Amino acid sequence: MSQLTKSERIQATKAIRKLLRALGREDMIKGLKIPSYGARKWRLPSDEDLKRFYEALDRLDAKVAFRLLAETGLRLSEVLTARIGDIDWGHRALIPNKATETKKSGIGFFTEETAELLKEYIGSLEDRKPEAPLFPYKSDIWWRKALKRAETRTGVHVCAQMLRVRFSDKLGEVDVPDRYVDILQGRAPRTVLARHYTPSGLKKLRAKWAKAERLLRIG
Repeated sequence: MSQLTKSERIQATKAIRKLLRALGREDMIKGLKIPSYGARKWRLPSDEDLKRFYEALDRLDAKVAFRLLAETGLRLSEVLTARIGDIDWGHRALIPNKATETKKSGIGFFTEETAELLKEYIGSLEDRKPEAPLFPYKSDIWWRKALKRAETRTGVHVCAQMLRVRFSDKLGEVDVPDRYVDILQGRAPRTVLARHYTPSGLKKLRAKWAKAERLLRIG
């Protein structure tokens, strides 16, 4: 373990803890602490500040992206490169890239309010075919500039990584097990992720996510 990088030690420790739990050796887990990255370089905004920031966004596409990031816990790249066909309206889910041999991807769920805003936004796009990009831009400059303008108006600093951390914190508040948070945020093994792309898997995951739905809402 001492020869591994910090991120590798974290994953290895989690794997050992899960193995010991499966073997019924809960007594041995207590001594296995997951390495910490130390104090965060930024502080998470309060829910009230986050709402003010969201309301200060001056573009519909930025509001949609913001809500998706906050409610799904997905990576910024997963949201900004998603296609319209990646949306599962029946489960109100966004599955940007199904896991492959070389890539992992999260499985994100969103609220009914976000679904309505998303439909409005998609209706404004010129290309609405399933393979069309949800955000038809060559880079994320538009997103970064939208955040900067909202920050200037509110004095609140927000970035995509904050929303991802906030997501995991909120699920932790309602005692959603780490293994489900890892699946939702694309940190689980690919074989585990693949099992949850089925209708029954999505239903089970959404039930876990729904425990924190009230806390994840923006306003």
